[in-house]
Amino acid sequence: MSVQDDKGIDAGRSSEAAPFHVEDLLGYMRGAWLFERKVFDSLRDDEATCTGRSVFTPHRHNGVEALNYAEQGELNLGDLTITTEREYIYAFPAPSQAEVRFTDGRFFHLLDLTKGMVRVEHVCGDDTYQGLFRILTDKAWLSVWRVTGPRKSQVITTHYLRDLPH
Repeated sequence: MSVQDDKGIDAGRSSEAAPFHVEDLLGYMRGAWLFERKVFDSLRDDEATCTGRSVFTPHRHNGVEALNYAEQGELNLGDLTITTEREYIYAFPAPSQAEVRFTDGRFFHLLDLTKGMVRVEHVCGDDTYQGLFRILTDKAWLSVWRVTGPRKSQVITTHYLRDLPH
């Protein structure tokens, strides 16, 4: 399925200018990144933190250049620490745009950072995920998700920093 078959794709195109921009998103994302994440839940009035490492590994998805995104981290909820894992597929119909998909192939959102910042949206059942992605430098980027629904009210902020070889 191409991105044109999915609803809400225009929300994934760059809409505002930012100091740093990326024409080659595939090249920018490829490789390893360290991340720090904060999850604020306003319904529970608590905050969790997560630190870890993510890797974008090249492959092909339905005949298109793609990157597999895999992250591992440690989520800290007060005295409790939980190991976390997350995976996505970033398929590139063009070097500047990624169709972000769940591992089962379902569409999540379009990512286009040619202007350095983009807002995206994904509806999942009764929940709405509104995301903001921003390039901070050639070695750092940010994602912020606002998750709302009948039983959800969260802000998830993740800073990524290029994991340089030692």
